[in-house]
Amino acid sequence: MNYKEMVFSFNRIGIALGSETRMSNLFNLIVDEIIDFTNCDACSLYITDLEKQELIFEATKTISLIRKGETSVFKSFSVPLDRTSISGYSAITGETVNISDCYEISDDKEYGFDKSYDKKTGYRTKSMLSVPMKSTDGDILGVIQLINKFDENDKIIPFSEDFEQIILSLASQAAVALSNVRLLEANKNLYKALVKAFSQAIEERSPHTAGHSKRVAYISAMIANHINQKKEGVFENISFSEEKLEELKYAALLHDVGKVAVPENVLEKQNKLSDDEIEVITNRFETIKFSATHNMVNLEEIKETIDSIDDKLSFIINKNLPGFINDEDKVRVKEIGLKLFTDFDNTEHHYLTEKEVFMLTDFVKGNFSPDEWEKMKKHVSSTLDILKEVPFTDELKDIPRIAGAHHEMLDGSGYPLNLGKEDIMLQSRILAVADVFEALTAADRPYKKAVPLDRSLKIIGFMAKDGELDKELVSMFLDDKLYEIYLDDRDNDRIIV
Repeated sequence: MNYKEMVFSFNRIGIALGSETRMSNLFNLIVDEIIDFTNCDACSLYITDLEKQELIFEATKTISLIRKGETSVFKSFSVPLDRTSISGYSAITGETVNISDCYEISDDKEYGFDKSYDKKTGYRTKSMLSVPMKSTDGDILGVIQLINKFDENDKIIPFSEDFEQIILSLASQAAVALSNVRLLEANKNLYKALVKAFSQAIEERSPHTAGHSKRVAYISAMIANHINQKKEGVFENISFSEEKLEELKYAALLHDVGKVAVPENVLEKQNKLSDDEIEVITNRFETIKFSATHNMVNLEEIKETIDSIDDKLSFIINKNLPGFINDEDKVRVKEIGLKLFTDFDNTEHHYLTEKEVFMLTDFVKGNFSPDEWEKMKKHVSSTLDILKEVPFTDELKDIPRIAGAHHEMLDGSGYPLNLGKEDIMLQSRILAVADVFEALTAADRPYKKAVPLDRSLKIIGFMAKDGELDKELVSMFLDDKLYEIYLDDRDNDRIIV
């Protein structure tokens, strides 16, 4: 190989190593590139584990075995990080070990050669070059071992001293690539820890919805993976890479992180009026009963009056529970509220305050007043604001956009930005379907009953028909019965994210 070819090869290898971001792929790439460059029969890669004081055998390739058509399943193993093995000696001392014939290592060497592999396979290990992979800080990250150097006639020859320097340079490039991938993986682990911490924070704030984000992430991943398997239809040309699947998972786990900014009395609201507010009404009705009966002498009349007041109180308490209230019941609540009684100071009051009547009759969503509902809706914009401050890598850069649009509707009726169909990513549409279905079918909670499955399926079907949810996604979810797979996994504790 002339100088020009060598420079070209070095540049090509450097580019290849620098572009790989997955550790396991990088190990194999290092072996492939070096063995192609060096014209030797075999190459192995060991990675240093200082904590365990081991060298981990991570990748290997033997050309002669490949030419014979022999294949084997690679199994990673470890060897002690000491001077008794050739790789261990290089890793501890940082020295290059160049051996002409592994069967003739002199007795004065600290290291020796294990012939067991050769005896088992019939292979003959002769020349060997063991080169440490040093980081820019001088740390030994691992060892590259080359075996059986060939000349132009395919005869096994020793590795030359000049060749040592070339391999050292390649090992240095490999070490830089390994350091970069480790840094990238460390960042990914940091993001994973961040996601876990955020999700845990939400679950601890709202124990009634504990596990919601994990279940939404599970459904979202199920839908995305199912799209990857589609060979026909609208999704046949759509495929999510592993990186995009991971991005969607993180977005799903973080989609409700903005609830940390929602007041607890709103987040944990169970009924239209709080327990304390109902207790105030109950005590007031005791006063009402006393006021209405204290001048009565007829026991039957007293009983009828008390029963009538108790009936009104029972009605109020019943209408305080979660759920729809019809126009007739609204009228009755207001009529009760307008009734007057005289307290112990001889002052007139209404049975119910204006706020109490309002909360019982004019809630807009679930049990929320218009003001409370606006506070609850704000969790989505808070999610977006929080996630925008996180310096996600390029592979995860769309997490804020995906998570921040999980309540956007394709017809523009969603929130917080009233986005239209063209502005909502497919991942956000997937997340919206998963979020709605999980919320509908979640187990009984203090503020709502679980919606029966048949009704839940009708609801998401209507939402798709009305242009709120993605019709194609919902159709696939229903027609391919993904919901059955999810519910079976949920009910059998197989939700793993």
